[in-house]
Amino acid sequence: MARALHVVTGKGGVGKSTVAAALAIGLAGTGRRVLAIELGRAAGLCRTLATRPMAPGAIATVLSTPGLAVAYFDGAVALAEYLTRRMRLGRLGRAVMAHPLYRGFVAAAPGVQALLAMGKIRDELVLQRLGDGPRWDAVVVDAGASGHALEHLRMPAAAAATFTGGLVHREAEVNARLLADPAITAVHVVATAEDLPIAEADQVIATLRALGLPIGALFVNQCRPVPPPGAAAVIAALDTRGDAASAALVAVARRAALAAAEQEAALAGARAAVAVTRLPRRWLADDAALARALAPAVLAAAEAAP
Repeated sequence: MARALHVVTGKGGVGKSTVAAALAIGLAGTGRRVLAIELGRAAGLCRTLATRPMAPGAIATVLSTPGLAVAYFDGAVALAEYLTRRMRLGRLGRAVMAHPLYRGFVAAAPGVQALLAMGKIRDELVLQRLGDGPRWDAVVVDAGASGHALEHLRMPAAAAATFTGGLVHREAEVNARLLADPAITAVHVVATAEDLPIAEADQVIATLRALGLPIGALFVNQCRPVPPPGAAAVIAALDTRGDAASAALVAVARRAALAAAEQEAALAGARAAVAVTRLPRRWLADDAALARALAPAVLAAAEAAP
């Protein structure tokens, strides 16, 4: 399904920024205009795309990929923009934001920042125009680690339920409907084939279901190839030769077989009823090259997700 909003999350260190970059590159490769957004400071996604915008909210063209641009959205900056533009505080807004009480409020109210950051994503997807159509055909969001991502994803519906009227309620409700629409949005989860990342992916998917948010693909990154049939017999035959070269090959083969067995055991423990897409372990020059190599498989899985 050709959705317009793709959100990518997973446990820290599993390669979610690389997967998000691969998806953005894959979408742009089909001729679509794509904006890749990193929630928070410029980090893994901007680094993988080798492009750093000048400031939070600024959009930079990814020169290596026609049709692709990147931005990073900071919640505090989004709140400042809301106060100066939507509330029309003008110069007074800058004075308010410089006050220690305002800074203390921002530090103590991460939910407000999350709500406004999600509003900025909707602005780019729905409100920004290019001629008679949308500026972007697709938006890919690197939402960060699971806890950070879930905080952002649950906030619009929570705010819409908390504020029963007024501007905050209306904007939160619109953003919540966008996130919950399976024709527009998919939340993709990334893990590696290890017990803890798989368990966390299961928990994230269960939480997404409880929130009523559409689940996309489950990507298991850095997978080793499964040993071919008969590999154990070949290893056993080599072990009977007794020479040093054969012994070295046997040691390497046994370590690889053990790692593959541990990988399959971790994957067998996955409880989420979501099809798994295995992404191979690759050794390439840099993260950008890895994202380009993974792009076809990531795009195919993301668009095949129900």
